[in-house]
Amino acid sequence: MGLILWIDQNNFATELLEKIFKKKSIPFYSLNHLNDFGYLVDDLRPELIVLDGETFANNTDTFLEQYEKSDLMQQLPFVLIAPKGDLTFLRNKVGEITKPFDPFAIPDLLLKLAKNS
Repeated sequence: MGLILWIDQNNFATELLEKIFKKKSIPFYSLNHLNDFGYLVDDLRPELIVLDGETFANNTDTFLEQYEKSDLMQQLPFVLIAPKGDLTFLRNKVGEITKPFDPFAIPDLLLKLAKNS
């Protein structure tokens, strides 16, 4: 599996997930904000973007501006964590994760969703 870009303002959960992904040798990069993340998508070329609903809801305009500017981001598959707000504009939503979730089950879930996208 290629790189997972995980965007979630919850640092504790993200740090745990990063350890789990590293242990499974799955490339993982995380952000806890949406400021100027668009260039990272172009540079890192993730296979899948996981976006937390609360993080999106707190930064809707910032996210939309960067999404609209990036053709690559518009083509990439997205998995949403507890979606909040209007996310119908996403062109390639492949799944959702509800909270609370088992962090140890996330890598396998994302592998399955990425294969089906």
